[in-house]
Amino acid sequence: MVSPDVAFQQAANTAAAVYAQAPPWLTYRTVAHVEVKAMNRRADVMRDVKARTRDDLAIMQDLPQGAERVGHAFPLLPTFDALSYFRLVGTGGPHNSLDSYVTDVQPLRYSGGQSTSGADVTVTNLRYYYAKYADDSSDDPNGKTHITLRPLPTLLRNYRGNLFFSELVIDNQTHLPVRVVFTGLNDRTFAVDYLMVQNHWLVNRAFYEETEYGPLHIGRVHFTVDATFDQFAFPDSPPDPRLG
Repeated sequence: MVSPDVAFQQAANTAAAVYAQAPPWLTYRTVAHVEVKAMNRRADVMRDVKARTRDDLAIMQDLPQGAERVGHAFPLLPTFDALSYFRLVGTGGPHNSLDSYVTDVQPLRYSGGQSTSGADVTVTNLRYYYAKYADDSSDDPNGKTHITLRPLPTLLRNYRGNLFFSELVIDNQTHLPVRVVFTGLNDRTFAVDYLMVQNHWLVNRAFYEETEYGPLHIGRVHFTVDATFDQFAFPDSPPDPRLG
């Protein structure tokens, strides 16, 4: 068995190659459950999304008969490669619960230097992480490789982003991630689950949670956003003229 560092890098390279070959257009439905327990606020948002994958331009309509708008795919583009440098914007807090997206995605490729400018996630050849195999990790061809990652003090001292790599689960047949988990400051967790649909590697669930603290940590608001994706289709031509 290769070292967990090498397994991570192999998965990142595989994911980057698949991300580069994403279908040009994608349609899907997403259902996002937003919850702020302390404020007794809960909301379910169901949207139909038509997206152009090369630049994350999307046309979205709230279901069943809601308003239509144009912007980034909500809450993220399902072709998103979580083994990347990226920025997570508008993550679904109590004041911005219905607008979130991922931008500045730069897939990790282990064949040279990496730029981390403006990214929420920092990793350079895993030298800032201690990676090890979890107890349930398997090298069986039909099994899953499970890697846990802990940020080292050298990363923590210079940390300017919002998220750390925490876990990676890899399908041993496809060598692609089926789950990527991040943790971060303010009790942040960002988890992304994948599945294969018609030979396309897509996000089928994204979960985010965070605690917002008041001044001097007096008072706090904890919120979660749990989004699922389904009804995928891959048109051969733009599903809307604005996506041409």
